[in-house]
Amino acid sequence: MPPWLLILITLLVVTLVINPSERNFSWYRTLRRPGWMSMDPWIPAAWFVISVSFYFSALSFWFKTGEWLWVAAYASLLVLLRSQHCVICRLRNLSAGLPIWLLGWMLTFSLALFVRPTSPLAAGLLVPVLVWTPMEAIVTLQMIGLNRKQHRSGRGANDRRPARSRRL
Repeated sequence: MPPWLLILITLLVVTLVINPSERNFSWYRTLRRPGWMSMDPWIPAAWFVISVSFYFSALSFWFKTGEWLWVAAYASLLVLLRSQHCVICRLRNLSAGLPIWLLGWMLTFSLALFVRPTSPLAAGLLVPVLVWTPMEAIVTLQMIGLNRKQHRSGRGANDRRPARSRRL
């Protein structure tokens, strides 16, 4: 199997497997967003660009070095980057994604610094991740403020069930 195909299959499998379920994602869709964020339809397009640049970064570095260990590092980082939304939606807690975003950004920055001497192209192709990750964290921080009740309770804005008592 050619390396480009193996890297592509890995990227696609990780992307498809690490997605929140429809049930969990429906909670996320009920949350209020910042007023300035009118780019909801563009978010999938941004992730597409990030995935493509991530793929070509891994492929470019592999062509320069031929080392599968670093392709595994790329795959591990991809798992971390894609798991943020799954964790947020599964736990129904917006702040659960913030440490993952921070760790993902720091590891992406470290990887970019490491691959730059060998392949400046591979490092440059990681820039979309380095730009997008802080933007998502900023949006999430603002969403936490807008959805205080849902953030604490895990209940959506349209949830009409009576609140559970904390008494024993």
